Parts: sequence; structure tokens; C-alpha cells
Amino acid sequence: MDSPLTTIVLSGTLKRSPAFSHTEVLAQVLLEQLAVYKVGGEIIRLVDYNIKPGVESDEGEGDEWPGILKKVLAADILIFATPIWWGVQSSVLQRVIERMDDLNDELLETGKAELANKVGGIVITGAEDGAQHIIGNLCNFMVWNGLTLPPACSLSWLGDTSGHTPETLKKKFYEQKSTKSMAEVMAQNLVFFARLLKERPLPQAKGGISQHLAPGTVGM
Repeated sequence: MDSPLTTIVLSGTLKRSPAFSHTEVLAQVLLEQLAVYKVGGEIIRLVDYNIKPGVESDEGEGDEWPGILKKVLAADILIFATPIWWGVQSSVLQRVIERMDDLNDELLETGKAELANKVGGIVITGAEDGAQHIIGNLCNFMVWNGLTLPPACSLSWLGDTSGHTPETLKKKFYEQKSTKSMAEVMAQNLVFFARLLKERPLPQAKGGISQHLAPGTVGM
């Protein structure tokens, strides 16, 4: 019997709990589609935690990122969920990307990617365009740090959510055929590749990667 798969959603909403986040409602739609395949999931609202600025995995006393990172590294599927702010991902999601730079340093030095054999995906919401730019930013970060991105690995919705509750907005997402179909296909592909990588994990590089890069390219 296949071992169960797990998903962590890092939510970049700027609204503290229990405020209504339409980004998280869309992420819940994806988690419900993953549950069809018996894949469990958890949404971590980053703004609720003390995540210090920096580029290390642990920035000292009071820093709550190490506990979140432990959950990320234990999961099979990692989802970055963000609203669009001025054409880019939210500041709190950018902060955790910066905190994960320590994982990239380890990859360059040893060839070991802590995120290898995990599958990545993206959820984006907003009232303005910019989704493709954010997808490009996040895909670049994910693949360079070892995550595998399947086809149709992003779920986005742009529009006005004023006047909605979490319940009515989720109903709207399900009633919109394109959004529901995107969530279904994304979940299907995430699970397919997560199971594939569990059965046939990618080999890790030996001896580090930086030695194979041209001069001046390390740390780009």
C-alpha cells in the first residue's frame, strides 16, 4: 500500500487570523481536490508567526521559521500561495523565500537539495494582473532549489471578492468551470508526480554544484 502523501501550503496573505483571506479559500479548493486522492494538507498563515528577516534557517531567539521549515521538509507537496501586491508576491512570502536561501547554499556546497523529490505548486489571487510574472519568479526559485514542477502546477483567480464570505467565495470558485477544472488538473498532476518521486527518487549531485558553474555565477 502506498504511504500517504502530505501537503503544506505556505500562505502569503497579509491578513492575520482569523481575518478572511480569499487566497486561502482558493488554496482550500486545491486541498479539497487533493483530498480526493487521500492526500492530507495544512495551510500555514505566515503572517501569524514571528519569521525574522535573514537568509539563515535559524535566526535566533524567538524565530518561528525553523518549526515551519521542519513541516515543509517533512511534506511531499509544497504550495506557495500569495495575493498579488503591486505585481509581485506578498512580502511575507518573499521573506520565507529569502529564509530558504540557506537551503540553496547547502545545495551549491554539497549537491544535496533538501527539497529534492518534493513537488511544488502555486496559488495566486488578486484584483490586478501580474500572475504570470509571479509564476515565473516562484518557478525559478522552486526548480533551482530541487522541487519538481508538474504541468499545470499553478491555480490563479483574478477578480473582485468584495461582499463575499469564505463560504460564498468558495461556492463561486466551484461554480466557475475554469477555476474548478484548473484545481482538479493541478491536484491530479501534483499527486502523480509526488507518487512517482516516492517510488523513483531523483539522484542527488555529488560533491556540490558550485564547482561546476562558470566563474561569477555562484549566488546569482
